[in-house]
Amino acid sequence: MPKKRFASQYSKPQSTAHPSLNSNVSSSSTNHNDAHPTVNDIISSLRRSSISSKPATATVTTPTLPPQIRHLLSQPETPVPRARNRARGLDAYGRRLPPGPAIPRSWLEGSRHDPLVGRRSQVRFLPEDIRHLPGAPEDARKGRSLQDICLREMAREWEFVRKYEKNNLADLPTGTRMLLLSYIAVYGPHEGVGFDGLKNILLLPPLENGELPDFDPGERNDRFYRVDLSGAMGNSVSFKQLSELVLKPAPPADVDPDELSWDDNSLSQSLSPPIPHLTHLSLSHPASTVSWPRLISFAKHLPTLTHLSLAYWPVPSLTPNAQNAVIQTANGQQIQYGGTNMYSHSLDDDFAEAADVLRRLADRLHGLEYLDVTGCTHWLQAFRWTGSRTQRHVEWGNQWTKLRTLKAYSGVEMTEESKFCDVASFVMAHREATITEEMLRWWMRRNKILGRPVSWIEVLKDDWEVYKGLWCGDGKEHERKRDALVGLGNKDFMGENQWREPFVLDPLAMRDDGSVERMSVWDQ
Repeated sequence: MPKKRFASQYSKPQSTAHPSLNSNVSSSSTNHNDAHPTVNDIISSLRRSSISSKPATATVTTPTLPPQIRHLLSQPETPVPRARNRARGLDAYGRRLPPGPAIPRSWLEGSRHDPLVGRRSQVRFLPEDIRHLPGAPEDARKGRSLQDICLREMAREWEFVRKYEKNNLADLPTGTRMLLLSYIAVYGPHEGVGFDGLKNILLLPPLENGELPDFDPGERNDRFYRVDLSGAMGNSVSFKQLSELVLKPAPPADVDPDELSWDDNSLSQSLSPPIPHLTHLSLSHPASTVSWPRLISFAKHLPTLTHLSLAYWPVPSLTPNAQNAVIQTANGQQIQYGGTNMYSHSLDDDFAEAADVLRRLADRLHGLEYLDVTGCTHWLQAFRWTGSRTQRHVEWGNQWTKLRTLKAYSGVEMTEESKFCDVASFVMAHREATITEEMLRWWMRRNKILGRPVSWIEVLKDDWEVYKGLWCGDGKEHERKRDALVGLGNKDFMGENQWREPFVLDPLAMRDDGSVERMSVWDQ
C-alpha cells in the first residue's frame, strides 16, 4: 500500500542572544519604552499570565480540524490550551491528595468510626450506664481509669476485636469479661455483642485441626455469674443460642455406654455448662419481635437466677401477632383467636393474658430477688390484675416470695422543651408505679394477718419533684405541664375501692370553653 505523505511544516528556531549581551539589551529597552512590544515579549507575557496561582476556569472544548482543511474553510487557528493548575492535587496544608474524584458523602455517613450518638437510633433506647444491672465486680472503679478507657475502646471497636482477638478474649480475668459485656451494651455496636462474640468471651475457639482445647469451660467460668445482653436479644442472640450456654452438653451419640471405663482419660468433654452459676441476667432493650413463650421456656433452665432485667419489653402475650385474628367455629360464629385484642387494655381493662404470662414466669423463677421493668409501665397493671376466680394471675402470697426490689422507672427524661404528651406519659407511668407499690403493701399486710412470712418489696420509681422547677412561666402551656406534674402529690386517686377512680391529667383543659382535650385513665 502506498505510504501516506504529509507536507511537514518546519519553523526556524528562534535565535537567542548571548548572555553577555543581556545587559546591553536591557539598557537599550529602557531607553525605548514607547516602542511597540516584540513577538518575544508578547509570548513571555502570555506565559507569565498563564502560570498564576488563581484556579483555572473551566476548559471550553472546541472541535479541531486538520491544518489543510482549516485553511480551505478559512477557519481561525485553534486556541492554545490553558496551562494546568499544578496545585489542584494539594490540600490546604500542602499535602498530596489521592487521585480521582472526591469521596461521596454517603460513604462518610454511617461509618463505624462516627460518634456513638450518630449511630444510635432515637427510637430504640439503650442503657446509658454500665451498672444498670446490679452485681458489677467490686474492683470496677468509676471514672477515667485505665481499665475503663481500654474496655470502652474495645467496645467501640468490637467488630475488629471479635474477629482478630477471638483466641485471647477467654483468657481475660473473669471480672474484666463480665464488665466487657456491659461496655459492649452501652458503647458497642447497635445489634449487641453477637453470639459468636459471646462464645469467644466464654470459650476458647477450636484448634486448627478441629479438636477442642483441653480445658473445662465450667471450671474456667465458675465465678462468671453476670451476663449483660442488653440490646442483643432478638438482634444478634436468640434464646436457643443462649440455652447452649446454660445447659449441660449432650454426650456424643457414637459412644457406646458399655465400652466406657473409669480409667479412660480420653474423655475430655466437660460435664458442666459453660456458665454453671448464672445469677444476674439482663435481657433489656430487646427487638420488637422478642417472644415471651421462649423466655418462659428458657427460664426453667435458670434455677439460680436472682436478678433479672426486662426493661423495655413489650406487653406479655402468648400470641402477640394475633391481636386482630379471628377464627370461625362450626356454627359460623367468629371468635377471637388470641387472648388479647386491640381494645383489651385501653377499653376493656382486661390484662388476663398478660397476668397469666407473668404467673408462668413466676413459677419458674422462684428465687428472684430483683426485677427491672423500666419502660414497661404501660403493662404494669398486669402485676396487680386479679379478674375472676377462674382466671389465673400472680399470687403474691405464694409466688416471688424472695423478691426485694421492683424497678419501675418510666424511662422518660423531661426537659424544659418537653411536650405535654411526654409529661402526660411520665405522670401516668409514675402513677402506675405508685399504685403497684400500694398493692404490694396490701399483700404484705395480708400475709402478716394470715401469719405468713412478711418480706418488704421496695419499688424504685422516678422522683417527680426534680422536675418541679422546669415550667415556671406564665404561659398556658407551662401551666398545663405544671398542673399535671404537681397532681402527683395528691394521692386521692388511691382510695379504698381498689383504685378505680378516674385520674384527670389536664384540669386546665376542662375549664376552657370549647376544649374537648381530656386524658382520663381507669385503673384497677
